[in-house]
Amino acid sequence: MSNNDLLKQRIKKLNTKAANGACVLYVMSRDQRVQDNHALLAAQKHALAKKLPLAVVFCLLPKTGNRAREHYEFMLTGLQEVEHSLQKLSIPLMLLIGEPKQNLQAVLHHTNPDAIYFDFNPLRGPQKLQNSIANAAECAVYVVDTHNVVPVWVTSPKKEVGAYTLRPKIHKLLGTYLVDIEPAVKHPHKWPGHVEPIKTLLPHIHKLTNAIASNGTTLVFKSGESHAHTLLEHFIATKLQTYAVDRNDPSKGSQSDLSPYLHFGQISSLRVALRLRQVALQNGSDLHFLSSPKMPKPEDAKNTLQHGIDSLIEEMIVRKELADNYCYYEPNYDNILAAPNWAKTSLDAHKQDPREFLYTYSQLQSANTHDPAWNAAQRQLTTSGKMHGYMRMYWAKKVLEWTDSPEQAIEFLIKLNDFYSIDGGDPNGYAGILWSVAGVHDRPWFDRPVFGVIRYMNYEGLKRKFDIDPYVNS
Repeated sequence: MSNNDLLKQRIKKLNTKAANGACVLYVMSRDQRVQDNHALLAAQKHALAKKLPLAVVFCLLPKTGNRAREHYEFMLTGLQEVEHSLQKLSIPLMLLIGEPKQNLQAVLHHTNPDAIYFDFNPLRGPQKLQNSIANAAECAVYVVDTHNVVPVWVTSPKKEVGAYTLRPKIHKLLGTYLVDIEPAVKHPHKWPGHVEPIKTLLPHIHKLTNAIASNGTTLVFKSGESHAHTLLEHFIATKLQTYAVDRNDPSKGSQSDLSPYLHFGQISSLRVALRLRQVALQNGSDLHFLSSPKMPKPEDAKNTLQHGIDSLIEEMIVRKELADNYCYYEPNYDNILAAPNWAKTSLDAHKQDPREFLYTYSQLQSANTHDPAWNAAQRQLTTSGKMHGYMRMYWAKKVLEWTDSPEQAIEFLIKLNDFYSIDGGDPNGYAGILWSVAGVHDRPWFDRPVFGVIRYMNYEGLKRKFDIDPYVNS
């Protein structure tokens, strides 16, 4: 399949109206980068074919769910780098502040676009906005999946049961889609008129961000596309060799730390996968499309690099794209209605079970529980804006055990995750919480109080898996 054919597979038409417009607009949202951006590339190809100017539009919302001021500041720093990179390509970045539907409609009215391109997001807010604009627009409107390695609608036409059903579908297609993307080029058709640079909008931006609650986290991550690529190289050089063995031990600090950059789209999963393939080839191997990656045994120590690559591919492609599949095809992705029937039945049967401990949202927020491991995970989240991936599962399951109902557990977890975590408000977060509390993408386990047949985790299990004390005492 040619690169143009692959690009077409990533594009979905929302409105097919033909127009003899004056420009092309790319509404950037989830994929805040210039490199490896299929939505930008598709919009530019359209503009070049029609000999039209091209602009990138970004809508800065006054509030997005439970997101905090620190998340806005991280995003805005990255957007300034995007603006600088686009300037080198003679493409303006138009930052719109306020209600996105009204602002976009005003821009459409004044610019008379020939086509509008959105990047893909499976969550209901972006989907609603895109469909609303498409229904009202007098031009073609497209959405481009540049977030997933394999476009979500290509991988599967339905909600998948779990990783074991999605994995073979993705692995079958990965070889086709793991190809370099053409870079955007300097645009030859000048934008007519002046576009305010971000620096002149800073007073308005600061007024907006100052009105958003701060979560008090101190982020150790530097925002932006260039920092994302630097971190990837640092991970490959220092952590990839032992990643498969150490990644689930929260005291080892062995996680990739790419999730903030993947969440904001400052680096693409495709670029990470291509870089991993390059490393594998340099070491006489290639990407292994496994049924399910397994931790290497001691006798396999010489192959730990390959195991690390396999493990990251599993997490960054299979698991992350499973979350997108879930949110795209499941309208109730953030509530108990998304639970499989076996989980609903079991949780209902145990709803009245006595809880040994019950905590309020405030107690959970302040890490004021009897469980030192849980408290350590919550403190990590509220101070650094990130929680170790394995501890996220434990953290979420304990909230099911310590609240009045699964519904309350989901509510508390989403609020905590989205307000504190730098990668909150993401399909990965919703899928992970519903996996922990309601059995999404899982299977029934042994029946026990409160949990029913939902998979159980406890403190003794953590101690058996690794030395938890350094994490608790950190």
